[in-house]
Amino acid sequence: MKQVGKKSRSAIAAGILATAICLGAVSSMAFLPQAAHAQSSSSQISPEMISKIENYLANITTLKADFVQISSDGGAAEGELFMERPGKMRFEYNPPAQILLVSTGHDFIYYDKEINAPTYFDIDETPAGIILAKDISLTDKVKIVDYRRTAETIRVEMVRKSDPGAGSVTLVFGEKPMQLRQWIVTDPTGIETTVTLFNTEEGVTLDPELFKFDRIWPQKGN
Repeated sequence: MKQVGKKSRSAIAAGILATAICLGAVSSMAFLPQAAHAQSSSSQISPEMISKIENYLANITTLKADFVQISSDGGAAEGELFMERPGKMRFEYNPPAQILLVSTGHDFIYYDKEINAPTYFDIDETPAGIILAKDISLTDKVKIVDYRRTAETIRVEMVRKSDPGAGSVTLVFGEKPMQLRQWIVTDPTGIETTVTLFNTEEGVTLDPELFKFDRIWPQKGN
């Protein structure tokens, strides 16, 4: 696994921000070219498959996994993912990354530990909002633009109906058994940030403190 040092910190942050806000804040960059999508593939997904995916996601209560995050522009990082539906998620990045992502159930927070700077986003405006929503829907606020099925995986690419040019998120599932394996966020310039899950456990007991955010204030005199 490629280790990213301090000099590449900005690259890590860019990749993480793409994961966190690609379908939200990046949409304001209207001058960027829109990504092309295989519209014809969307017609191949059946209502039964949509329901199968929605039901699987809706039935996840908690999830814990190791992850590797790789960006097509060269950034890489790894760590642990914790999720409790609805609304809560935590990305704990391994050193040297000084980044924390926490969804508290109300806010999605990007926290740079090194400079003690949190940035807040609306959960619904992030890709995470699709799988953290109380009522899972792949047809309400998003539109399926590509669907691919192999002997082992199901891939569903979606864009927000309100701004399809803002980027896309692709969810990748294993089917036997049904399990979330990966998601890919593509920004309007075509840069992809891929998060792959390993050692996934579902239905585990998680510490509620994982989904709380307490800013770390430096002690006086330091």
